[in-house]
Amino acid sequence: MKECKQCGTCCRKGGPALHSQDLHLLSIEGGIDLTDIVTLRIGELAYDQPEGAVVPLASEILKIKGVGQEWTCKFLAPSTQACRIYKDRPIECKTLFCGDPEPLRKMYDKDRITRKDVLPEGHPVFEIIEEHELKCAPLQLAELAKKILEKWENSAELQLDLLEMLVYDKSIRELLVEKSGLPAESMDFFFGRSLNRVLSGFGIIATPNGSSFSLRKTKGSA
Repeated sequence: MKECKQCGTCCRKGGPALHSQDLHLLSIEGGIDLTDIVTLRIGELAYDQPEGAVVPLASEILKIKGVGQEWTCKFLAPSTQACRIYKDRPIECKTLFCGDPEPLRKMYDKDRITRKDVLPEGHPVFEIIEEHELKCAPLQLAELAKKILEKWENSAELQLDLLEMLVYDKSIRELLVEKSGLPAESMDFFFGRSLNRVLSGFGIIATPNGSSFSLRKTKGSA
């Protein structure tokens, strides 16, 4: 059996997605916390390790967060290039070997878990999550961004629709933290990446500006 050399190469390409075999890691001491997880939603652009490309997601994925705005897994210790949870690492990490991605490819999209697998049935945040999905769906965001970029100079009304989505997404996160006492770092699990971060993948940069956002095209956008 090939042994992982713990060189950190795979870890720098993105944290693993979580599968049913990983559910126990969320309940053990020193394991994975909700603040360590980001939900990638249907329609978002995300890095696919076996394919080695950024692709739109066909299903929801729970993934270990990267460091800051980067892909590098948050559990990679930069000074040693070692995994800080190596003994209790997710199944993808145990399966992946740099020199042979085929075993990971075979199980990559099997038995993945979603927010509903982690939260108990009837969890009070589910209703808020469902409303957020209706108002801030990445597929809807992508379509709106496409229309805006097609006629940027004459898209004032469309941009107002986009700003409404962005403000709602920001506000619901802040409100849940304020009312529930949940850590701000867990909002990436409950609602996925902030909508302005998702939007950048579709060609528009949204910069916080007081209670709203200012919009500009990314370099290379039409």
